[in-house]
Amino acid sequence: MQQHVRGMYDLRQELIANGVLVQEGSGYRFTQDYPFSSPSTAAAVVLGRSANGRIEWKDAKGRTLKELQEAEAGR
Repeated sequence: MQQHVRGMYDLRQELIANGVLVQEGSGYRFTQDYPFSSPSTAAAVVLGRSANGRIEWKDAKGRTLKELQEAEAGR
């Protein structure tokens, strides 16, 4: 990640250093709310790779953010 997405890598390291993001098992967990400019930036920071946040983020029922947004737009 460090070579490919430098800004996200730096942000991830900063969040870890400040205790906002902590390792839990093979993944990471937020210890507090943290605003991101986009769902994809948030996903990339957590996953450690480029990511499409609209398909990576899922609710407890397994629905993607994209599905939820499309359902909301259809109302």
